[in-house]
Amino acid sequence: MRIDRDGFPNWSSLGGVLIHILSANPVIRKRPPGIVASTSWWWRVLLLGLSLRTVVIDLRSEKVRVTSRYLWFLRFHKNYSFRYVNGITYGYSNLSTESLFRSTHDTFDRFSVGLKLVGEEEVPLFDFVGEGTFVNDGSLPDWLYWDDYAFDFSGTQESESRLFAELMSNLLDVPIVRPNL
Repeated sequence: MRIDRDGFPNWSSLGGVLIHILSANPVIRKRPPGIVASTSWWWRVLLLGLSLRTVVIDLRSEKVRVTSRYLWFLRFHKNYSFRYVNGITYGYSNLSTESLFRSTHDTFDRFSVGLKLVGEEEVPLFDFVGEGTFVNDGSLPDWLYWDDYAFDFSGTQESESRLFAELMSNLLDVPIVRPNL
């Protein structure tokens, strides 16, 4: 079980337990002179290393360096100066196909974090994905689905993506904004 900033266990708002293994989030580490975020081991194994990304927030040079690797050998580097970043994009989408056909379903969450640059260009950085919570969009009351709510397990993608977006917002001194669709 993961412990939050206040030292308490993380519990979802609907009574289910947040479980780190149910989500595939980037690994975020503090390394002088800043923060390094890289593709999670889940995605590395799942994609056989075909697509990797590393983001370095360098506080000394005031740059965000994004390194992407595709097909094991195609490597791309981009540097973004802090002064050209207008905001941190933070968005949500439900990837569950059940939501199209049923009024009650488990969500499959995707929280995306990126950079909003001067001139309205957006640079996606990472997606935080994982098992979401049970949702009742139907006309029947929630208590009829007590077992779905009681045994609902969720990943940590929401809290970790929000913390990453807030961390980047504080380090770059820019607001968190919605991404353009």
